[in-house]
Amino acid sequence: MLSFAALSVPAAPAKALGPGLAAGGSASGSLATYWPCELLNAFALKMAASGHCVNMSMMLGHRPYALEQLALARSEADGDLHHLAAQLQAYFDAPQPG
Repeated sequence: MLSFAALSVPAAPAKALGPGLAAGGSASGSLATYWPCELLNAFALKMAASGHCVNMSMMLGHRPYALEQLALARSEADGDLHHLAAQLQAYFDAPQPG
């Protein structure tokens, strides 16, 4: 029997040092905002339900791939998927720290 954990919302967005992740920081050590795991997981599952495989590592570390997947999600006829894509897109559109 499979059981799924309920999605939770973090109190504040997590920030960490790292390469380019989600918001497009640089490998030079600038701060990058990570996508919430629950949001990215929900996106990957909805994409899979629509017949599209999403590589989670590529979503986190390869900006062009992530943007392509978000555009693909917006082209689907699924309102929930559009909403998830919009939430993830906001991390690309957010002003960069520094």
